[in-house]
Amino acid sequence: MQKLLYIFFSCFVSLSLFSQKITIQGRVYDSIINKGLAYTTVSLVRQIDSTLVSFSRADSAGNFKMNGVEKGKYLISTSYVGYIAVWKPIEIIGNSNPQDIGDVYMQDLSSAGEVTVNTKRPPVTINNDTLEFNTENFKTQPNAVVEDMLKKMPGVTVETDGTVKVNGQTVKRVLVNGKEFFTGDIKMATKNLPADAVDKVQVFDKQSDQSSFTGVDDGNAEKTINLKLKKDKANALFGKIAAGAGNDKRYDAQTNINKFKGDEQLFLIAMANNTNRQGFSISDVLNFTGEMSRGMRNGGGIVIRTDDDNDNSLPITGLGQNQQGVANTTAGGLNYNNAWNKNKTDLNANYTGSDIHLLTNKQINTQYIAGENSYNRFQTSNSINDNTQHRLNAILDQKIDSSLSLKITSAATWQQTSKQTASTYTSEDLNKIKLNEGYSNSTSNADAFNLVNTALLRKKFKKKGRTLSLNINSTYNHSTSAGTLYSENKFYTDAGSNDSLINQTNSRDAITRNGGANLTYTEPIGKKSLLEFSSFINANIGNSNKQTYDYNTASGKHDVLNTRLSNDFKSNYTYAGGSINFRTNMKKINLTVGSSLQSATLRITDNTHSQNTLQNFTDLLPNAMLQYNISKMKNIRLQYSTSTTQPGIAQLQPVADVSDPLNIIIGNPLLKRQYNHNIMLNFFAADPIERKNLFAFFNFTTSSGNIVQAQIINPNGSRISTYTNANGIYNLMGNINYGFPLKKLKSRIEIGTSTTLGKSVSYINAQRNNISNTSFGPNIAYDFNLEEKLDIRVTARLNFSSSKYSLQQNAGNNYLQQRYGLEMVNYFPGKITVSNEFNYTINSGRFDGFNTSIPLWNVSAAKSLLKNNRGEIKFSIADLLKKNTGISRSSNLGYITDEKYNVLQRYFLLTFTYSLNKSGLHGGPRTVIRTLDN
Repeated sequence: MQKLLYIFFSCFVSLSLFSQKITIQGRVYDSIINKGLAYTTVSLVRQIDSTLVSFSRADSAGNFKMNGVEKGKYLISTSYVGYIAVWKPIEIIGNSNPQDIGDVYMQDLSSAGEVTVNTKRPPVTINNDTLEFNTENFKTQPNAVVEDMLKKMPGVTVETDGTVKVNGQTVKRVLVNGKEFFTGDIKMATKNLPADAVDKVQVFDKQSDQSSFTGVDDGNAEKTINLKLKKDKANALFGKIAAGAGNDKRYDAQTNINKFKGDEQLFLIAMANNTNRQGFSISDVLNFTGEMSRGMRNGGGIVIRTDDDNDNSLPITGLGQNQQGVANTTAGGLNYNNAWNKNKTDLNANYTGSDIHLLTNKQINTQYIAGENSYNRFQTSNSINDNTQHRLNAILDQKIDSSLSLKITSAATWQQTSKQTASTYTSEDLNKIKLNEGYSNSTSNADAFNLVNTALLRKKFKKKGRTLSLNINSTYNHSTSAGTLYSENKFYTDAGSNDSLINQTNSRDAITRNGGANLTYTEPIGKKSLLEFSSFINANIGNSNKQTYDYNTASGKHDVLNTRLSNDFKSNYTYAGGSINFRTNMKKINLTVGSSLQSATLRITDNTHSQNTLQNFTDLLPNAMLQYNISKMKNIRLQYSTSTTQPGIAQLQPVADVSDPLNIIIGNPLLKRQYNHNIMLNFFAADPIERKNLFAFFNFTTSSGNIVQAQIINPNGSRISTYTNANGIYNLMGNINYGFPLKKLKSRIEIGTSTTLGKSVSYINAQRNNISNTSFGPNIAYDFNLEEKLDIRVTARLNFSSSKYSLQQNAGNNYLQQRYGLEMVNYFPGKITVSNEFNYTINSGRFDGFNTSIPLWNVSAAKSLLKNNRGEIKFSIADLLKKNTGISRSSNLGYITDEKYNVLQRYFLLTFTYSLNKSGLHGGPRTVIRTLDN
């Protein structure tokens, strides 16, 4: 691997030595007043094909400079808002350095009169805080998607998982013609929309709804990309169809169809495959406990906490070749946008559905930290998991008049799962003496429906900044589940062995209802400040009825009610209060400071045991945010916030979960709420012209009354867990990333590191176990681009993790993972593209049998064909070396787990893709014809 990297880097250096780099300079003037035009955008493109080479910005006097330009023929473009764009041909010759290209004169539109302007558009335009790229200057291969085009734009990087970053900041939202596109899932656009359909890519910071409404920045802007379609696509039907087949009955088919007609947008995607591939996010949105309030905040920041993963969910973590198990996937989605009544009525609706059949086989080694009772557990499991999910989202934004609007948001989700698991296990103490062994077979079937509605009514008054808004929200969740458990267990003690048999059926019916309202009034103070007053009220009612029946040998049925494992439980959580915040936007400083006062009541009713619990809390929740804007592209931000976390029903319900006979979990009805503090500091600096960026992020969290696990571990290797509150828990996370170009090598480097320091707590046999966690992960990425001949990306990442336990000093958990990657795309004559992706992972410091070195090599070759390159045939081989292996490690409160699981290994596919576009996939620089009436 090191030799291979050395050869590549040597080639890069050699290429750079054959081409002399020259600095060019010039000046931009206003043609009327003959004065330098400040901050004009200047772009340099190759004359032969208009591909962007570099861009810069003039200084306050109109002077500009570009470094690292090779000899050749170019076009210089100058653009400025309100002026006619100018193109000037130049040729870089001779040895003078720097080379002066002379003066460029620009005419403003107001003095142009009634004229017809025929000119090519500038490649790059900077308009205030918006950076706009014209796509004709970024060449892509036939049938490329938006993601491929973004990779070629200066300052834009696309991670292997599809995450898009601009100048080091993660893109949170992608719009199409300014409209929402599958809200919250940027991959829907970047991985599916064809690159040739896009006319412009606009990058900007989208202000939050509250900031746009009040006119005062609250510091919650999101990095956003808007894809403006070409005019011939704005009223057209286009898309693609792809189908592939391979060995071992592998198949992969996908289609996406786009129909745009003015404000009406319709996008359809559908796929079916058994290659673990996915073009959009599939998430497990329901946990079958009747609680769908995770992340729901209102008023002062209440968070309703749900229970931990109960193993009913489907382990979809993005799919792909490293996904646990092998999945058969059928999925689809539909996105619809439209506007009526002169854009006063705006509708966005989208639907996604999926059906996944997953086969997973695992080998699991777990080390339980329990002082003298510490032991190791060795387990194998085989599971079949079926998951069907449907999700429908709709946003209706109605502008009643210029000062009054109503926004209604609804989301409905239905999910059905079915799971069968067979597992065997053996436990040994640290002296390798067997403690227990056994096996279990279990099944579970679950259905859940969730509905969330919000209505936001907003009113602006004549005085700027004076507003009134009312937010009403409601949530309804109903989930049911039924399962079986058959388990034979043998426990070894000094007196011999004891057998345990579990033969049960269980069912659960849970409903959660939530409703709340928030009234907010803002009053301006001066031109750039305001006071914000809010009052809020919220109620959350949950019911959970669990019934467990043992097998009756006399009747041959499961008709004996197990009262210890059955419970009818109800919780009623309400809170109300108010808040006041002061916000100001000065020239360099944005400041927010305020606090909430809330009173909360938790009523718990155990109908089975006729027990009632009442808890009351009154909390003061301060918050503050300070942002110092050093410049438009450089700022530092400090933010402090507080919130409370309420326990979930499963954590409160005093009924045992025996789905794992060795790990029985019981809720604690006396569990109290958790009070959280969060401090965040980040620094951002970017230079889009020089393609440099520095991003630093630090986050510190600590809690009082933190909800933690308390365990009783028996000498025979079984444990009983419940929940309690503890203090002294914190987590510090830091991330630093720096990116810069190597212009002489036509390359870019990004280096960074992430660090985590944390302390957590668990209780084992009534003793406090302090757990210290440390992780350190440096990384580097190198990108090289040789025009339309070669693209290379080399990555290296280390991840060192360490955990220490106070109850067992010698049980330190230190391990290192090394990941090295090489992506290479070659563009050959004859419209042939060859792609290689090689990743090498080295694991060390784990259990025996889990310290693996995994080389994963994927290769493909594609050729464009048919008229206008509308067809593509592609041959690909995944896991060429047939060495792919699934390995993971997790450190938890009191135990460390290593897993080895089945993954998709070597297969090949032959795929044909057909473009539905009526026009060619490529075109030269476009001409803009405008009539100016001024």
